[in-house]
Amino acid sequence: VHLYAPGNPLPNVATFNFTPASGKALASTRMRLAKTQSVIAVAEMSDGSIYKTSAEIKVTIGGCGG
Repeated sequence: VHLYAPGNPLPNVATFNFTPASGKALASTRMRLAKTQSVIAVAEMSDGSIYKTSAEIKVTIGGCGG
């Protein structure tokens, strides 16, 4: 699973690798975003299939709506 924030100076935010030994595929992370933007998740499955989703994340100055 790869997480991207295209509006950031370094868009590749995180990469997670899962194997059958990992058990349930679950991860969490925190990221700093340069501005309001879409964050994109791309997952490559063991059979080679690829899934993609994105969410628009609103960034506010000071983090409290200021």
